[in-house]
Amino acid sequence: MQFQVLVEKPQAEYDLSITNEIKHIQLDHPSYGPIADYEHQELQEKYGKNILSVSKPMPWYKLLFFSVFQMFNLILLFLAAISFATEDYVTMTIMLVMVSSSSLLKFYQELKSNIACQALKNMVQNHCTVIRKYSTPIDRDPSYKDVELMDSGYMIEKQIALEDVVPGEFLRLRAGDLVPGDVKVLQAKDFFVSEASLTGESIPLEKFPLKILETQNYNTFSEKEPAVCFMGSSVVSGTAIVMVEKIGSDTMFGKLAEKLASAKSKTAFQIGKLLMASMLPIVFVLSGLIQGDWFQGFLFAVGFAVGLTPEMLPMIVNPCLAKGAIYMSKHKAIVKKLDSIIDLGSMNILCTDKTGTLTQNKVVLVRYLDLFSNSCTLPLEMAFMNSSHQTGFRNLIDEAVITHYNSIHQEQTLFSNKAVKIDEIPFDFVRRRMSVVLKENNQTIMISKGAIEEMLDICVSYHQDGQILEMTGEIRQKALDLSIELNTEGLRVVAVGYRYIANDQTDFGPKDEKEMIFAGLIAFLDPPKESTKQAIQELIQYGVQVKVLTGDTPQVCKKVCQEINLPVDGICTTFDLEGKSDDEIANYAHKCTIFAKLTPLQKAQIVNTLKNQGNVVGFLGDGINDAPALKDSSVGISVDEAVEVAKETADIILLEKSLMVLVDGVIEGRRTYCNTIKYIKLALSSNFGNVFSVLVASAWLPFIPMLPLQIVVQNMLYDFSQTVIPWDNVDKEFVKVPRTWNVKSLLQFTFFFGPISSIFDITTFTFCWFVYGCATNPDACAAEFQTSWFLEGLITQTLIVHFIRSEKIPFIQTTANWRLILSTILACLAAIIIATTPLGNWFEMHTPRIEFYFYLVAQVVGYFVLATLGKMVYLKIFKTWM
Repeated sequence: MQFQVLVEKPQAEYDLSITNEIKHIQLDHPSYGPIADYEHQELQEKYGKNILSVSKPMPWYKLLFFSVFQMFNLILLFLAAISFATEDYVTMTIMLVMVSSSSLLKFYQELKSNIACQALKNMVQNHCTVIRKYSTPIDRDPSYKDVELMDSGYMIEKQIALEDVVPGEFLRLRAGDLVPGDVKVLQAKDFFVSEASLTGESIPLEKFPLKILETQNYNTFSEKEPAVCFMGSSVVSGTAIVMVEKIGSDTMFGKLAEKLASAKSKTAFQIGKLLMASMLPIVFVLSGLIQGDWFQGFLFAVGFAVGLTPEMLPMIVNPCLAKGAIYMSKHKAIVKKLDSIIDLGSMNILCTDKTGTLTQNKVVLVRYLDLFSNSCTLPLEMAFMNSSHQTGFRNLIDEAVITHYNSIHQEQTLFSNKAVKIDEIPFDFVRRRMSVVLKENNQTIMISKGAIEEMLDICVSYHQDGQILEMTGEIRQKALDLSIELNTEGLRVVAVGYRYIANDQTDFGPKDEKEMIFAGLIAFLDPPKESTKQAIQELIQYGVQVKVLTGDTPQVCKKVCQEINLPVDGICTTFDLEGKSDDEIANYAHKCTIFAKLTPLQKAQIVNTLKNQGNVVGFLGDGINDAPALKDSSVGISVDEAVEVAKETADIILLEKSLMVLVDGVIEGRRTYCNTIKYIKLALSSNFGNVFSVLVASAWLPFIPMLPLQIVVQNMLYDFSQTVIPWDNVDKEFVKVPRTWNVKSLLQFTFFFGPISSIFDITTFTFCWFVYGCATNPDACAAEFQTSWFLEGLITQTLIVHFIRSEKIPFIQTTANWRLILSTILACLAAIIIATTPLGNWFEMHTPRIEFYFYLVAQVVGYFVLATLGKMVYLKIFKTWM
């Protein structure tokens, strides 16, 4: 089979080189060929979308199932079954109503969060380049004569979403691309792939075409096979044409992801479950021994376990995170992983690339010079031929060269537009250069461009005024000095070289980059963004230290930092890091602001070193060289225009390449963290206090202090009042400082404030014991005692959120959001109505006598006074609140 190839371009011009590529592939593999565009739909219906099963949103019916059959509801259903067996149909009905309301609330919250998160994910898509066959020409030049080939069909290269890739698809992969499935390599040139996500190895592996390894068996995929690439890997350098074999969950990466997902321990409620597991048997034994009613003691212990479990944690945390993600989307930032919002707020060091983040990302070619700083068109012409013929990842430098050359309409002196590319040697971050080999009229030339030092290393002569002269040490130093001078002015410098080659050579590699002629330098301007200066100052005000990790020179980076008022405490280069110990590298990471001329692995090394020092490190980057650092950072941040591997690796995608967007994200992350930690600290301290209260009650009282049904109702009303915490206000002072999860702080808070609630519970027990005469007639006063503790426990526990939510004095120095104020009022009113109206009969309650209400008011006031004094002591001892 033969195909005429048309490449989709804005104008009627076609790159016919792919014709020979496909033809060569079919000579080695006659059964292989690109799919037709109309076949894609059929194949997608057969194989489905290229999405991992673990990444697919949970269907609504599964969400409803797990909302109903959760631990909290199962306990209630168990109690309802006991009520049915004992013919207590009122209690059974109440339990079923509570199960229904709890399940529907959880289902609604989870469904709403899932829909919002999926909508955000759909706003950012990764793409790949496919080669498709068409039966007729598409937007073809009518002057092109190809009548004989029309029967065979036409092909185009087009961009499609990764999720639309199907088995049998032909793909062209370049540096920066993600491998969208398990694929076979059909054609490759210096094709290096990183498989760190599968093997953990950071060193890229070279992949070869099947025809070179035809003795191997590739029916079974293995990571050891050099002609196979896997989903989850990324292209580091070079180009290849591959054929997709497996997609989605059928891939090796998909199967690994499923195993990891199934092996995850569900520890969201670990502390609460630990309390429940340890306290349930103790409460059961104490209640049974003291009261002599083991059945009622068991029911009370089960009801108490319900109250200890922080079952509302996902219903608080998920809306908190979803609300933060929606807020950030309105401010031009898409959150791919919800947990990363907390990490963004906790970030105290931001490592950022320079180009496009601190600068405008609009590189402009401004100068082209020889070694003696004279204007010279030769390096411009050479750079244009290099940039226009390379097929790897075309960066901003290439675009700037082509744009500038075309704008001045230079006459091409070396080659005409009919020059044919013979080969190319792709860029990598070790050689720091790339080369193309061109041929016309039996003349072959290699043109290279790259970093000044790396280009000088392969040049033995230089071009000056039409002469080729020997490259001496003095001339080499002159070139370096000129480069530094340009860097100091804020210009990025690229060196250009060339050499003529024998016509009989057809295959080239890095070893052929030698004995070259230095053509000159080209210099580019990439000025800082106008918003960067303000954003840097705001990040510093919010306690975020900014460090610049770049592959550029230290002089250029220092100039940019000066223009944006970023204080530079120290400069470290790749040469400073080579051969250094971990302690020495840690010292550089701590004290330096600029890290220049870094390799991709050195960027990741600095990020990991900072993390090991106890920092929460964010990394902002958009290039191939940023992928390792994005992966290793606490929170990876990229942009929508980034290379595919950077977008896939990042946790947060900025739709606007501006640090101001990041400032908004940091503030929202801290708000989200604050509202999340409020509930966790409140739940843990309250539940821990209840442990003491119930232990005292079980050991003291001749009856259970509260009926299981009453505990469940109290728990439901309290949980209802907390569902609006995600919308609560956050003190301005809180967001000024980065904060992170701290188990030690959680335990300190729990052990300090938990017993305070127990003090007032025990005071209530004492009041009721003597005022109600429980010592002489325990059976008669039991219902009134239980109702009184129901009211006191619910009202104090519900109102205390206003005390917990801020280190300031509630209602005086700080006020909660109106939603939280309303929910706490409604919960307290509901409790009073139930306890003082005929509704209480359903829950076996007895309206407390009038003197209890005077006591209750004094109790609430006393609680707030003691809690405020405790807060002052706590802040003095531990120095922090949240």
